[in-house]
Amino acid sequence: MSKSHTLKHPGRVAVDAGVIKTFWERKIQLHTEQLQSEAMRMRRSALDRLRGEWAQMLEGRTKALQGPPEVATRPSLLGTEPFHTQDTTAA
Repeated sequence: MSKSHTLKHPGRVAVDAGVIKTFWERKIQLHTEQLQSEAMRMRRSALDRLRGEWAQMLEGRTKALQGPPEVATRPSLLGTEPFHTQDTTAA
């Protein structure tokens, strides 16, 4: 821009295209660094682990409150007869 043009329009600032390019490249770089640091902070956060632990605890509590768990009956090794401790034979 010529000097006479800037004198006619004092509110306008004449800037080189390279300066504008450098300005925006720096802005983009800073924004990218901020996004990366935020992503790293979120990865290091214990929030997800704590949420998982709380969900597990609440799930166990809900199951306990719904009723006693069904007990699976296993076949006895001794058969169906009860075990007697007293000997009824002749002594």
